[in-house]
Amino acid sequence: MAIVESIVELLLPKLADPILQEAIFLCSVGDQVKWLEAEFKRMQYFLKDADAKQEGDERVKNWVGEVRDVAYDAEDVIDTFLFKVESLRRTGFVGCIKRYACIFNELKPRHEVGSKIERIKAKIRAISESRSTYGIENIGQGAGTSSSGLSLQEWRLTSPLSQETDFVGFEKELEMLVAQLTEGELRRCVVSVVGMGGLGKTTLTKKLYNANTVKKHFHTHAWISVSQEYSARDLLRVFVRRWRVVSDKAAEKLNIAELRDKISEYLNDKRYLVVLDDIWKREAWDALKDAFPDVNNGSRVMLTTRIKDVASYADRRSQPHELRFLTNEESWDLFCKKTFAGQDVGWPQDYLEKLGREIVEKCHGLPLALAVIGGLLSGKEPREWDNVRKSISWQFVEGEVQISSILSLSYKDLPYYLKPCFLYLGNFPEDYEFHANELIGLWAAEGFLKERGELTLEEVGEDYMMQLVQRSMVQLTRRNSSRGIKSCRIHDLLRDLSISEAKESKFLEVRRDNGNAPSASRARRLAIHLNEPKYISLSSSHPHLRSVLIYIQGYASLQKEQSKFLFQGFKLLRVLYLAGVEIRELPKQIGELIHLRYLRCTKTELETLPSSIGNLINLQTLFVQSSNKIGVPETIGKMHQLRHLRLPGNKPQIIMSTGSVIEERHFGVIRWHTRVDLISNLQTLSGVYAGKWMEGCLGKLTNLRKLKIFFKTGAYAQLLSEAIVNLNCLHHLWARMSVPIRIFEGSAKVLPLPNLSHLLKLSKLYWGGKLDTFPEFPTNLTKLTLEWSGLKEDPMATLEKLKSLRILKLLGASYDGVEMACSAQGFPQLESLHLQALCNLKEWRVEEGAMPSLLHLWIGDCKQLKKLPEGLQHVTTLKKLELWWMRDEFNARVREDGGEDWYKIRHIPSIDIQQMIRFEAFGL
Repeated sequence: MAIVESIVELLLPKLADPILQEAIFLCSVGDQVKWLEAEFKRMQYFLKDADAKQEGDERVKNWVGEVRDVAYDAEDVIDTFLFKVESLRRTGFVGCIKRYACIFNELKPRHEVGSKIERIKAKIRAISESRSTYGIENIGQGAGTSSSGLSLQEWRLTSPLSQETDFVGFEKELEMLVAQLTEGELRRCVVSVVGMGGLGKTTLTKKLYNANTVKKHFHTHAWISVSQEYSARDLLRVFVRRWRVVSDKAAEKLNIAELRDKISEYLNDKRYLVVLDDIWKREAWDALKDAFPDVNNGSRVMLTTRIKDVASYADRRSQPHELRFLTNEESWDLFCKKTFAGQDVGWPQDYLEKLGREIVEKCHGLPLALAVIGGLLSGKEPREWDNVRKSISWQFVEGEVQISSILSLSYKDLPYYLKPCFLYLGNFPEDYEFHANELIGLWAAEGFLKERGELTLEEVGEDYMMQLVQRSMVQLTRRNSSRGIKSCRIHDLLRDLSISEAKESKFLEVRRDNGNAPSASRARRLAIHLNEPKYISLSSSHPHLRSVLIYIQGYASLQKEQSKFLFQGFKLLRVLYLAGVEIRELPKQIGELIHLRYLRCTKTELETLPSSIGNLINLQTLFVQSSNKIGVPETIGKMHQLRHLRLPGNKPQIIMSTGSVIEERHFGVIRWHTRVDLISNLQTLSGVYAGKWMEGCLGKLTNLRKLKIFFKTGAYAQLLSEAIVNLNCLHHLWARMSVPIRIFEGSAKVLPLPNLSHLLKLSKLYWGGKLDTFPEFPTNLTKLTLEWSGLKEDPMATLEKLKSLRILKLLGASYDGVEMACSAQGFPQLESLHLQALCNLKEWRVEEGAMPSLLHLWIGDCKQLKKLPEGLQHVTTLKKLELWWMRDEFNARVREDGGEDWYKIRHIPSIDIQQMIRFEAFGL
C-alpha cells in the first residue's frame, strides 16, 4: 500500500536525525534504532510490490495493515523521544549532555524508549514470519509500484495542462436552456438542472452562464456553490461582496434577514441571473429565495441539484431539466479528448480503438467516469489498457450508476508518491477552492514532497498538482499569470473517495459534528468542518495526531482552556491549520510543539507572537492574519527551516529594525528587532516594513521567491536596490508606500524602482509609489501593477513592448497624463487590462491590431475620460467589459438603446456597468 510506503519513507529520515543519533548513543539504544532502520528499509522494498498485489488479496491487505500499524508505533516512539530530548536541550541540560552522560543513562526516557523499541522489534519479527504463514512469500519479487506513470521530469516536458473543461454533447440541451433563460415568462423563474453526481450538471451550467447570448441578456450575474455543508449567512455575504451592496465591515453586522433585504433592494431594478450550484435541501432554498425579488422583468435563478424534489419545490411551475447520459459516440469523443489531448499515440489504432470502446462502454455515458478513466490511460501502452478493461466492474442500483469502482481504480493507479497527496484533499470542506501555494505548503509539511535534482519542494509540489489535474483527479479552477495552476477543487464524488480511502488506512478522520469527540481510530490527521459559530469541542482521545485542520464558515471561539489544550495536548503535531477560529493570543506553550512544520491562524486579534515561537525549529510555514498589526520577536531568527513567512493583507503587518528591542508605534505597527538573514531558507517574506534591518540582511536571502514589503517613505529604497542584486530567484516583488502618497510631502513620497533587468525569473511586479523616471521593466514579466506612480509620459509606449505581459493594472494616480495610446501590434499577449482612477485621462486611443489577445477590460473611476476608444471594436477577443463609477455622460454613450459608443462594444458578450461610487478608507 502506497500510504504505508509513504509512512516508512517519512520514518527513515527521522532515524538518521543527528539529534536523535546523539541521544540514542548516550541512551545505549543505538543498536536497537539501527536495527529498526535496516528492517524498515527491507519492508519498504516489499511494500512497493505489495501495493500492486494487495487488491483482491485479503492476506496481502492484512499484512500491509500490520506494517502500517508498527510503522505508526515506531514513529510515535521516535517523535516522543525527540520531543523529550529537545525539551531537555531547551533547559540547557543537553548542552552539557556529554559531561553528564552517566546521569542521562539513568533517565526514565532511556528505559522507556528501549522497552518500546523492543516491543516494536518483536512485532516486526512476527510480521516478517507472517509472510510465510499467510503464503505471501513472493511479495518483493515483482516489478514494484503499481503505477507506470511518467517520471517527474517527463511530466514537466510532455504534459501541459489541458483545458479546464472539455464540453461534449448536450448541444440541444444547451440551446433549449438558453431559451428558458432569455425568453418566455417575465416572472422570476427557477431553471433547474437535475442529475446524479458526475453527470456534468455544473459543467453544462457553466457553459450556459458564460454563453454570449446569456451574458448580454442580463444586467448582472452571480454564481455560488451551496453544497451539503452550507451557512445561509455566509452565502448571502458572498452575494453582498460580489455586488458590493455594502462594505464588508457593514455586512458582518447584518443578520440573515437584513442581508436578504439589502440584496433584494439592490436587484430590484435589474434583470439578473443567479446560479445556485449543488443545492441539496429545501431549507437552503427557503433561506435564500427572498433575496431574489420577482419584479416581472425576466430575471432567472438557476439550480443544479441531485434531488428532483428540491428542484420542483423551488418552482412548481417550471419543469426541472433532467440531464441524460452521453451517447456512445459522445462518450468516445470525451474519452479521446481526455486520453490523447490531440497527441499522436503511435500505436495500432484499430486494436487500441477496440479496447478503448470496450472501456468507454463500461462507463455508461457518465462524463466524470470517462474523464477519470481517460486521465488514467493517458500515455499508457495497450497492455495496460487491457488490464483496465478487465478491472472495471460497476452496476446500476436503484436507477443510479455506482462509479466507485472506476474512481477507485484511478486512485489505485496513481504513483505511490501521489496517493497521500490525493488523500490529503479529503481535509478540505466540500466545494472548497484550495490555492496551490497553500496545498503545496501543507504537502511539504507532511513530508510528501522530496527535493529532486535542482527542483525545490515547491516546484515538485507544482508538478504533483499538474499530474493530478492531467489525470482529472482534481479540477483546475484558475490559472496564474504564468499559466500555471493558481487554484483547484475536487469533485465531491472524488472527495468522498479520498475520505473513504483515508479512513481505511488511518490516514485521516473528518468530523462534521462538533458534539462528538474523535474516535479512537488512531488516524494521524483530524479535520473539523463546522458551518455555524460554535465553541470547538476537543478532547485528549487522539494523542497520536500529527495534523489538526479546522475550517469554520463564520467564526468559532476557543475558550482559554480549549486553547491551552490545543497547544499543549497534541505534542507531536506537524500541522496546525485554524481557519475561522477566533484567537486573541497564542499561548507561550506553542513553543513546545517542536515537530510543528506548518502553522496557520486566520481571524485572529493577535498583536504579537510569543517569543517561545522561536523554539519551533522545524517550522516551514508561518501564516498569520490579524485585525491588528503583529509584532515579531527576535527569536524568529532561530527558525532556520522557515520557508514561508506570510502576514498578508493590504495593511503593513510588521516592521523590522536594528538595534535594541523597541516598542515604538507608527500607524499601529510594532517595531521589533530580528535578523532575517539567519532564516536563509526563506522563500516567502510577506508583510514586512522597510527599515535598517535590510542592510546586510535582505541580500543574504538568496532563496527568496516572493517579497512583499511596505515603505513608510522612500528612504530605504536604496537598500532594496542593493539587496535585490543578489535575489536571483525572485519570482514576485510587491512593494508600496504604506499610506497614500498625498499624505507625504517633498521627496519623501518618491519610491524609486531598482534595476530589475537581471531578475530573469521575475514574473509578477506590483509597485505602489511615485516614480521620478519611468523604469525599464524585465521583458519576461507576465503581470504588472502600478499605483501612485505619478507618471507624466504615456506608459503604454513602453509597456506594450513587454511581449510576455498578460495582466496589466494601472491603478490610482499611476499616470497623470491626459492622453494614452495603444499602438498596432502592441501588447501581443495581454489578456487583462485594468485602468482605475486615472483622474486626468481624457482620451484613450487604440489602433487596429493592438491587444490581439485581450479578454477582459476593466475601467473604473476615470472621471475625465469622455468616451471609449474607436479601436475597441477591432478587439474581437474581448469577452468581458466592466465599467465602474464612471460619469453619467460616459455611461450614456455605451447604452445598448441608442448609445453613441455602443457599436464599439456590441461584440462583447458580457458588459457590466456599476454606477454606485464607493470609497474604502485606508485604515490609518
